[in-house]
Amino acid sequence: MAVTAGVCLAAVAMVGCGHASRTHDVPAVPDVQDGQGMQDMQGMDMGGSPGAGIVAADLADNGLRAAVGGYSYVADTKTPSTSPLSPFSFHIVGPSGKNVTRFQPYEGQLLVFYLVRTDLGDFHRLAASMHDDGTWTVPMPALAPGAYRTYVTFAAPDSAAGTPLSYSLSQPLVVPGAPPATATTPGATVDGYTVELTGSLHQGAESDLGVLVTRNGAPVQQFDRLLDGYAHITAVRSGDAAFARALSTGRAAGGPAGVGALTAQIRFPESGTWRLFVQFQISGTEHTAAVTVSVP
Repeated sequence: MAVTAGVCLAAVAMVGCGHASRTHDVPAVPDVQDGQGMQDMQGMDMGGSPGAGIVAADLADNGLRAAVGGYSYVADTKTPSTSPLSPFSFHIVGPSGKNVTRFQPYEGQLLVFYLVRTDLGDFHRLAASMHDDGTWTVPMPALAPGAYRTYVTFAAPDSAAGTPLSYSLSQPLVVPGAPPATATTPGATVDGYTVELTGSLHQGAESDLGVLVTRNGAPVQQFDRLLDGYAHITAVRSGDAAFARALSTGRAAGGPAGVGALTAQIRFPESGTWRLFVQFQISGTEHTAAVTVSVP
């Protein structure tokens, strides 16, 4: 594994891959009234550069808060049903105290929902759909007992300046019962694909990542589009489940879109040991690998 000075990249457990019930794109939702005067989404490009013209509402945010900058993530329950695909509902409350129903397109979606066990042994990115009243619903998979966190990422215009701001909010979730022992498998290989990350990571500053995917020792040359790019990377810190996510920045070399090594940019709000869940799609099948990094 190629590593530059200042970063230790150690491969760890693989998580589920290619299962439609685990990772889905969030469907577009109708343009409906929210009563808050937020800007209309018509005419906006859902497929443009990820994060173009959008900045984080709080650059130092670690994703562990349920409310930032007047926006709150409100979950309807902290104890989900144990039945598979049982609905989990939530809403985003805006500065006016009303449910938000208009969002700035970001990450190729209006809102992205994640579910992570706090011991980092289980990771899901799940489809979320919104009703006209601003209630979002997610079909939850069957979950082993234990402590989890649910995260939402979205963007909305700043009520003061109109500048689009992105938010990463979370809430704890508990599945009753005795948690199972966490099983890990050394190596960053999933479904025959091996993921290698390169880069010099820094706390509190943008860090550039190289993402190399190989199969049978040969670099993969063609990737499908996935959400906001060709590699969707989510980082969760060991110990407290702090959250960070990378913006896909494209390819490391020239050529047609989706060809060759991939690049991304990530800002770690704090130092520590972080697990990076790397998702990519090839020939219509999505794969998820997990790599642990040390951020000084």
